[in-house]
Amino acid sequence: MKSSKLRLNTIFSSSFILGGSPCSGKSTIAERLSQAFELTYYKVDDHIKRHLEKANPQEQPTMAAYSHMSWNDIWSRPMGLQVAEEFNYYTEQFPIILEDLLEFKSINTLIMEGAAFLPSLLHDWGIKPHQVLFMVPTKAFQLKHYSERPWIDQILKECANPQQAFENWMERDHHFGKEIIRQAQSLYYTYFIVDGSLTEDALYTKVKNHFRFV
Repeated sequence: MKSSKLRLNTIFSSSFILGGSPCSGKSTIAERLSQAFELTYYKVDDHIKRHLEKANPQEQPTMAAYSHMSWNDIWSRPMGLQVAEEFNYYTEQFPIILEDLLEFKSINTLIMEGAAFLPSLLHDWGIKPHQVLFMVPTKAFQLKHYSERPWIDQILKECANPQQAFENWMERDHHFGKEIIRQAQSLYYTYFIVDGSLTEDALYTKVKNHFRFV
């Protein structure tokens, strides 16, 4: 256990993390950084299925419950419950993410990306402010870009009321973003509001500069 913690501290001390809300451009920016600076890219969303399969009701009750829920079940419940469960889900997922990181054999610098990297969780590992950044979309930006994603309709057609399900989904993520901002402010981490006023290149440069890449 002690050796694992030391190794994780080493990994975190030399890595960079993009957290924040879904649909804020995190993946696009992280992939560009990984290619430009030869970083190893760890994308949490690539491991969702495997993480859910590993969840058990004792250690990951929220994740275990989600693994058996339909899209209709997920998006039809009270908003406050959905927001609380989103944070519970990511908190339960974080130890599984740490297990993933321990599997990296080399000490190459990582760029990690995903909504599961909550400010409160990263702070416990002493992540320096210039190594982490949170991206949060405005509600209008989120609505526009979520609507353009081709897989959205596949999910919504499984819901009894697709329009209401979509509204619930967007409202949940909006409140998630507000809490990410609150946590980031309280822990002195930087966050960027993504509203579409910057081009992708301009946003990429802004993130690159924050991470002190040259």
